[in-house]
Amino acid sequence: MRSSVALTTAVVALMSTVLVAPSSAASRLSPFDAVDQFIGTEMDTTQNKSNDAYGNTYPGAAVPFGMVQPSPTTYKPGPALVGEKGGYEYTADLIRGFGMTRYSGSGCTGRYGGYEFPVIPYAGDLQDGVLPVNPSTNIKDYYLSFDHSREVAEPGYYSVGLDNGVTTELTASARTGVSRFDFPKSGSSTLILDVSGPNNRTFGSEVTIDPKTRTVSGWMHGVDVCDNGNYYKAYFSTTYSQDFESYGVWRDDELTAGATHVLKSTDDVGVDYRHDTGAWITFRDGANVTAKAGFSFVSVDNAAHNRNAEVGRASFDSVRAHAKYLWSQALGTIDIKGGTDEQRTKFYTAMYHAFLHPNIRDDVNGEYLGYDHKVRTVAKGRHFYKNFAGSGWDMYRSQAQLIALTFPQVANDINQSIVLLTEQTGSWAPGAARMQGDNLQVIVSTLDDMGATRYDRKAALDSMVTTQVLPATTTKRTDGYQYFATGMIENRKGDFATSRVLEYSIDDFAIAQLAQRLGDKKSYDFFMARAQSWMNVFDPQTQHIRPRERTGFDRSFDLRVRDDSSGRGQFNQSTGYQYGWLVPHNLSTLIEKRGGIETSTAALDVLMEDLDAGAYTQTGNYLSNQPAFSTPWVYNWLRAPEKTTDVLYRAVEEMYDTSPSGLPGNDDQGALSSWYVFANIGVIPTIYGTGDLVVSAPMFDRIVIDPVGGRRDTTINARGAENGKRYTTGLRVNGVPQSASWIDAKFVRSGGTLDFRMSANPGTWGTGADDVPPSHTDGADARNNVGTTPDRRGNLGSLDLSDWSLSRDSLTAAGASPGAEIPLGDTGITFNWPDVEPGTPDNWVPHGQRIDLKNTRAGSISFLGLATNGPAAGTARVLYTDGSTREVPVQFTDWAGQVSAGNTELITVHGRNNVNGSGGDGTFRVFATQPVTLDAGKVVDAVLLPEGSDRGMMHIFDVAVS
Repeated sequence: MRSSVALTTAVVALMSTVLVAPSSAASRLSPFDAVDQFIGTEMDTTQNKSNDAYGNTYPGAAVPFGMVQPSPTTYKPGPALVGEKGGYEYTADLIRGFGMTRYSGSGCTGRYGGYEFPVIPYAGDLQDGVLPVNPSTNIKDYYLSFDHSREVAEPGYYSVGLDNGVTTELTASARTGVSRFDFPKSGSSTLILDVSGPNNRTFGSEVTIDPKTRTVSGWMHGVDVCDNGNYYKAYFSTTYSQDFESYGVWRDDELTAGATHVLKSTDDVGVDYRHDTGAWITFRDGANVTAKAGFSFVSVDNAAHNRNAEVGRASFDSVRAHAKYLWSQALGTIDIKGGTDEQRTKFYTAMYHAFLHPNIRDDVNGEYLGYDHKVRTVAKGRHFYKNFAGSGWDMYRSQAQLIALTFPQVANDINQSIVLLTEQTGSWAPGAARMQGDNLQVIVSTLDDMGATRYDRKAALDSMVTTQVLPATTTKRTDGYQYFATGMIENRKGDFATSRVLEYSIDDFAIAQLAQRLGDKKSYDFFMARAQSWMNVFDPQTQHIRPRERTGFDRSFDLRVRDDSSGRGQFNQSTGYQYGWLVPHNLSTLIEKRGGIETSTAALDVLMEDLDAGAYTQTGNYLSNQPAFSTPWVYNWLRAPEKTTDVLYRAVEEMYDTSPSGLPGNDDQGALSSWYVFANIGVIPTIYGTGDLVVSAPMFDRIVIDPVGGRRDTTINARGAENGKRYTTGLRVNGVPQSASWIDAKFVRSGGTLDFRMSANPGTWGTGADDVPPSHTDGADARNNVGTTPDRRGNLGSLDLSDWSLSRDSLTAAGASPGAEIPLGDTGITFNWPDVEPGTPDNWVPHGQRIDLKNTRAGSISFLGLATNGPAAGTARVLYTDGSTREVPVQFTDWAGQVSAGNTELITVHGRNNVNGSGGDGTFRVFATQPVTLDAGKVVDAVLLPEGSDRGMMHIFDVAVS
């Protein structure tokens, strides 16, 4: 166990506790010394992956999960894609300045966010007491040339010798950036404070200079990463170790020497005031100046308090030493024995990148700015976290799980922070969502199963259950109404409609799993049924997940691409082939629907021919981007865990190296790096929403996971892994042998020992039918469409994909009240109209559901239903108790059409309901299929509904036999 003790020094740690010394030193290159911050800083322009072709990381100073990340930002003339990065481009030879915050590995070219309060050390002379060039119009004139040979970067520290003769050094505590500027002995010494110069647009800033206390403070108001509507204010208070010789401010085209205040602000968020305001301070010639900059999202006073409490009078070197101490602890949470220097460098650099985010937002006094823009106070001993990569879309697939293994208290605080978000906003989106899905629900459920239960679990589940239901007025899922009502999103909606169905299915699975752990069976059943919505976009004819139109599947869609011919996005950041495996909670069913193990293996092999093909007209994979993260482990469900191992070794060796372009894609605040760590240690929680571990093979002989403040050390022994024995041929879990290629999450919660038997050749381990990881099939046979609504409440359902539903009031008047028996003439067949509450599924859109019938001999069978945008036809199968089957054709007339051959008009209503609360004219019908004769000598066990329909959408309300 890696314990935590109270901090007694003047330098305040990342949290209210700090870590003890590492248990043992590494055998070759220590974890701390193995970190190379320049990995991932160079874009590989030879790849067809846009700005995703590199890590988008940066060298700089930070502590794990800290609020600030003092670091340089570069500039390179030319296309913005390569040049004006929001972080650091290795091929650049100019530094824009040194800012206080960064997003590591984010995308959004030209809209990266962060880089608040950049400082530029200027060694030139002033002219008449002011800067020679106005920064508001010519800030590039102050950019700093440099050379990599004069850079030094290690966790918690960065320095560079600039061509202007200034040596700049950066270090940090959790909320305070500490800088040291050593100016040339014979030159002038000026710091340009470009307070309005972050990466994204700004709408206002203020600067105040206090020469008596050698303090400069202020704030800026701007827009966050991706510039999609999340606005914020940041505050700073900086003290300097030397007196000011002179100072001044600028606003627009006016530079004023001796002025101590400047303000420019507006409520108009359509403007951009970048570089319009700022200040400069000049010291004696040849000064060596230490600056201590407190940071806050609450106030200038809190920024000053953060600085005083965390740093106080501590020297630059003391702060640097403490940052090193914290990183030594963080990197020591996973101790790999042996490995080459290159392997250790890649591994521990990945761990370093994984622990930069999310970030604490509470100040040392516990205050933080809530999502409701109110100043709140976090509970004592806890932290409030923000910056969940991609609104959790990037984070839930690997990074959250790595944090749970290594920083269990951080995981608890993340879950509690998310609960606070829901309480403050009534929703699950942290402002304008950057990516699709309610991914924070997946994070909460996953961390919960991995042991992070020290949060308000009931409040979390209650919020999930109440916000993710019809009428969809509180959900933040785009097209949530259509998805909740129909279990799908039609392709004409665009906005990556098809992949959203897969993401939403994962969200619902995560909710169901949390509900099950808390004993809420009703919610478990409801959300597990919706977790199987992925089946609604699985085309049984082509055996692929593909876009679906209201008239049927779009079989002309090229699954090698993201968009259809009209530019309507169907798959987010990946192709249809890559997304085609994203059903982590029910892979066995997906494999069965894709044609079984042999066919699915062949298809997955094609995907893995190219591991990192990108998302532009590709049949290969895209392992450097999130939707494909789990694809290597699909082989475990295909009873071929050795192929999982082969793919992971290829990925580690082919896609990653120690060069500046050594990360194959945007790190997305640590998601890609976390994936790399799991690929190396041989286990990964990839059934999102649970902590169950899917097993591959460790790449090191011995791995010890020693979490901070936890009591669940895990030891992984894999003797021979470093000597060519790459395949798992046996496994003991706490001494008990098992052939299953997965481990229950209870092992994660308690820790223990995993003893792998390794071999140079694959064996039979994990290849049995019972060895595959779990597939959660509950809910697969449940009704999945809400087709009836009360009058004036059309937002409680949608029978078709154009927002219309049958009126429950009219149905009752026609004899189809909830639970009513509806006879089919004198056939001896009687249907039961679904007895369900408004807003809950009342019919099946068929995808092969099994409907159990009361075991009885039957002379005939009929189906009650209709088609929308039909007609629609398919084939059902009757299952007899003796194992034999009988195919039964099922065809329905369109609900607004005249009855056609083979159907009997059984229920007729006038009018229908719309989502907007209005009603529509017309006559609408529910039909019974012509009874099909069965073998009266056999006992009917169940009916399998059609796998799909030829066109339109089929709806079945009931199945009955005579």
